[in-house]
Amino acid sequence: MASESVTPFETPSDTTSSRTIRCRDRLLRSGFYLAADDILKKVEWVRQGRSHYLAATTENSDSNTCTTQRQLAQLSAIVVIDSNNFWLTFDGGYRKGVCFLQRLYMLTVFGDNSKGNGIWQHLYEVKPSCTVCEPPMDPLKNDFATVMKNLRVLMQKVGTPGYEKGKGFLFYDNGSLTPTRFKIRHSPFQHITDNKTNHNILDLSTLRNGEDFLPENVDLTHQESREELFLLQKTHHTIPLEARGDDGYILSPAEYKSHLKNPVVELQFNLWHWPIAPKNGSTGKDSFTADIVQIRVLVPPPPEITSTPQKRKIAAYLDPEETASPSKKREM
Repeated sequence: MASESVTPFETPSDTTSSRTIRCRDRLLRSGFYLAADDILKKVEWVRQGRSHYLAATTENSDSNTCTTQRQLAQLSAIVVIDSNNFWLTFDGGYRKGVCFLQRLYMLTVFGDNSKGNGIWQHLYEVKPSCTVCEPPMDPLKNDFATVMKNLRVLMQKVGTPGYEKGKGFLFYDNGSLTPTRFKIRHSPFQHITDNKTNHNILDLSTLRNGEDFLPENVDLTHQESREELFLLQKTHHTIPLEARGDDGYILSPAEYKSHLKNPVVELQFNLWHWPIAPKNGSTGKDSFTADIVQIRVLVPPPPEITSTPQKRKIAAYLDPEETASPSKKREM
């Protein structure tokens, strides 16, 4: 199991601009920055059963006949986590007992993205998610436009002719002709017998807030889910989200909403593709998922704006025959 290591993000003389630029330079050197000019040459889709995953290119490789497990490409980008459609909590808003008809309605209206609205049958199915958008500063703002363009190119490379692409993964804002956001997700539970179990699971005993991830303490949307969480410990591993604050430490689930809504972050993720065949006359779909590897806060969220009106003095009595002076009007 991996232990928590801390990389300082800032020094007393550090600025927001220098932090983000240093991060950008580091990601460009890594080779898998999704806004890099040569990123499309460094990755390729590899078939795994009916699905595909994005892997680093190797010499003499054939993505369709590869018989050995290839290393997932760990893509990176600098983004803002959007506070809208934010379901990146420990349980993704899960609530047991949603009836089948309600689930069917939500799937019809929202597609796969409905699963960010608590429409899950079991806790172990939960995939907490959120969408990410462009940062407000240059050159990161321009980089994000390249990120979106490269994502669309990668999707076309593996897409099935005639299938709908990107539903529930790419999102459009304000009538934009091109997507402006994409969805990322986390899988907090893996079956104990699953061969794909991540061997880099964080060791809770090494975290300063490790107790916050225990079943009896973890922050849940609905307390009635805690009993199901305890039962799940017998069959599933709990995979903490590796989300780090601007101090470099792993965030506890209770801190996700306050630290991960609207910050500028370094995002690292894996990209997967599943073709979904047509059913009952519906169009086939190419489904894509961006599975979070790590989130590191570079610029904390701006403070929330309160809507509480400023208090002002109001006179208890005003002579109806008296005309208020400008100073008295201001007091009122």
